[in-house]
Amino acid sequence: MEADLKKVHLGATREIELPKLDVTKHIGTRAKIESVEECEGEHGYYILVKTTVLDTFGKEKKPLRASRLFGLHQDENGTHGWGRDTKLGVFLRKMNVTHYNDLVGKEVVVQTQTNKEGTEFLTF
Repeated sequence: MEADLKKVHLGATREIELPKLDVTKHIGTRAKIESVEECEGEHGYYILVKTTVLDTFGKEKKPLRASRLFGLHQDENGTHGWGRDTKLGVFLRKMNVTHYNDLVGKEVVVQTQTNKEGTEFLTF
């Protein structure tokens, strides 16, 4: 079944400059971890760790948070987890917890990370 599309005429269109979000003002601020989500992706399982809302942006007032992904591994018995020396293992020890669910409520310092395309993201 074909979707009901409304045709419009926009007139002359061209490349435009999109608004940029300045995340640098959040570098060094402290935020609490609000959630830890277990996820499955194209390359396996991972957790998504997100802070409380730092700010809002755009006309829709979308929430701005710092976040970080940590990959999970599977052992020969099919159990998912992390190694002591993996990024997650090191982070858990730094945060003084034994499981990633215990990260909720812990405080982190917000930083930025730049992806391959040059876009900065908030992380910790």
